Amino acid sequence: MKALFLATVSTLLFADGAPELIGLRTTLSAETLRLPQQETLGLLGLSSTADLGSFYLGPGFYGAARGGRGGFFTFGLEGGLRGRPTSLPLELEAGLFVGGGGGGQAPQGGGLMLRPHVGAAITFGRVRLGAELSRVRFPNGDIDSTQAALTLAFTSDRLWVPDTGWKTAFEGPVIWEHRDLEMEALRIEPSGTAHTRSGTPQQPLDLAGLTLTRDLRGSWFRFLTAEGAVRGSNAGYAQALAGMGLRIPMVGAFGLEARLGAGLGGGGNVDVGGGFLLSGEGALALRMANWGASTSLGFLKAPSGQLGGRAVSVRIAYRSSAPVPAEKGEAMVDFDLADWRVGTGVLIYRRAQRLLTRDGEIQLMTLRADRKLSDQFYLSGEAGSATGGGSGGYSTGLAGLGCQTSIWAQQRLFLETALGAGGGGSLRSGGGLLASLRGGWRLELPRGLGLEASVGRVRSLHGGLDTTTLGVGLHLRFKAIER
Repeated sequence: MKALFLATVSTLLFADGAPELIGLRTTLSAETLRLPQQETLGLLGLSSTADLGSFYLGPGFYGAARGGRGGFFTFGLEGGLRGRPTSLPLELEAGLFVGGGGGGQAPQGGGLMLRPHVGAAITFGRVRLGAELSRVRFPNGDIDSTQAALTLAFTSDRLWVPDTGWKTAFEGPVIWEHRDLEMEALRIEPSGTAHTRSGTPQQPLDLAGLTLTRDLRGSWFRFLTAEGAVRGSNAGYAQALAGMGLRIPMVGAFGLEARLGAGLGGGGNVDVGGGFLLSGEGALALRMANWGASTSLGFLKAPSGQLGGRAVSVRIAYRSSAPVPAEKGEAMVDFDLADWRVGTGVLIYRRAQRLLTRDGEIQLMTLRADRKLSDQFYLSGEAGSATGGGSGGYSTGLAGLGCQTSIWAQQRLFLETALGAGGGGSLRSGGGLLASLRGGWRLELPRGLGLEASVGRVRSLHGGLDTTTLGVGLHLRFKAIER
């Protein structure tokens, strides 16, 4: 009777498409690269991939954590095949990472990174412990290293509503998992003895970024933060942190928060040693319905470098909930279907202004996500990193607003404006604050796929970078269940 009730509810509420299970996997990796001149670099990786049968695909990130190349980052797409050929708890896989990045004055050339690998993992329920043989290669640079890597992966099931059905519809009970999207402004005030890589006194760092949090049991939560410099003399500095937090209710809508994190950072001539960072903070928070705000005081420290000091931040948060399959749950009622579009592409800066060499064209790989607000308007977010043109290490992170025409013959025209952070690669990005304006065309294909092309302009608000952009991309449309 309960199964029949859940099936009836699903049929009535999802008239335009049924929810389906999709397996997600978060993988951590650690390996040591061998660079020219017998130098070594400790590289940590983080990927979040979706299981599509035996194939998997999703964003991946790699960064320096040990050695003298703090600020060396790459991100892109991770994909491959995995499966269990026998009844033993052993999983085999072969995959490829394609992305862009560099930094830390490493010999990355234009920035294109390829990382093919083969590996095996022992399964313990939803945990995978494994080893890989990988090759990290920058085809237009001087990095080419083969090594062993250790991996630790965690799997979970989530629900989505694809544009066209991919698998059998989900009709089971769920629980609702709370999550926050936080927009953050952060100021790091280094100690009086901190110096840059070039030996000059380290000036304060002004950063902006986004944080994702997910509630755990009780008052605990986990978070993931990405931030970049937007003002001052540290353009190109970026950091990514992950950790745990605790919320303590006080009076009314007010409460306290505490967070401890660790991660990677560097760039912008900031001395972070090998790149490993530690952070901690306490915050006063205000929550009203789905919105919240907080201000915090804490610390940030690079144990193997010069950077260390007080960190002060202000955040604005939007809270929503997503369903997670659970045996002792409830039917999905009282929710919204949010339209999303995720994709990847190539963005060309036609004439990028450089600090040390002649201006010229560079190519970036981009990852983006759009959330529809109405049929005409949507929020957009995009990360990009150089893969060619001799400016490896240049990366951007932009967020903004887009508008689009009504669909005609499966096509739309669009216009987007965005602000964000960017720097590195010896480009004239000033303090790091970027503005972008872009217009283009989209074609919607079957099974939720689509193509797009754009032309626009990107400009540094405090530097000399001001160039035309050309872009092409591929995207996937789907609906997310939330409330």
